[in-house]
Amino acid sequence: MTYVGAATDPATAATPSVAATATTAKTLRTAAERTAVGGRRYRPGVRGRSLTVLALAAASALCVAMVELRIHRTGDPHYRFLVWNLILAWIPLALALVAHERARRRIDAVVAATAVLWLLFFPNAPYLLTDFIHLGADPVAPVWYDALMLSAFAWTALLLGFASLYLVQIVVRHALGRAAAWACVVAALALASLGVYIGRFVRFNSWDALLHPRTVARVVKAQLEAESPRMAAVLVALTTFLLVGYAVVYAFAGLRLELEREDVDVAAGRRS
Repeated sequence: MTYVGAATDPATAATPSVAATATTAKTLRTAAERTAVGGRRYRPGVRGRSLTVLALAAASALCVAMVELRIHRTGDPHYRFLVWNLILAWIPLALALVAHERARRRIDAVVAATAVLWLLFFPNAPYLLTDFIHLGADPVAPVWYDALMLSAFAWTALLLGFASLYLVQIVVRHALGRAAAWACVVAALALASLGVYIGRFVRFNSWDALLHPRTVARVVKAQLEAESPRMAAVLVALTTFLLVGYAVVYAFAGLRLELEREDVDVAAGRRS
């Protein structure tokens, strides 16, 4: 039976409509995405963030376990301050997650305020690199164990900072472009190096900068005038180290995304 208005031309009937083609392509992409992640739909943003947070939480748990084991075996709680420093290193990641999630819907004053708070607490992550100054100060445990423990804390905190910086870079890139995003990365790492210097040698922290900004600014200015060569050398060295380290992490993140896209394309090609 032929309905009124139906196409009866064989050539027309054999040609798929645009809607049908789009539906088929969408179906293939969905099937490929599910195949690529073991039968579940691939959601790169949520899945990637969740895996990162879980991995960093596991690394943090390992760090805390190493401190508690040391305290249990020696009875010396000397290194327990590392746990608090690690908690502070989680704050910038939490703020970056909030800013990134908000920026996915809109970029507004809330995102900007969260980014400012993130920048204020960001130096807490690389600060743990300077905790190696305590190595060898307490001989009750083997030096190799203390060195391994400090390395675990420093590496975990650094990855926490880099993960938060990556999220903030994405937000800035969407708002201002790629060049501005990388400029913000360099500026953030330079300011983080300054924050680490202030925390280690001037003995201020993020809370001081938040609650007493004028006092901190006055002391930092005096420090610049008194020890500018030493301060400049420390800042250049630390900023360079952080920038190279972040570039490596950024490259690995890009490689992971590229490989996952290739897996999706390959799976889609096999099903087409």
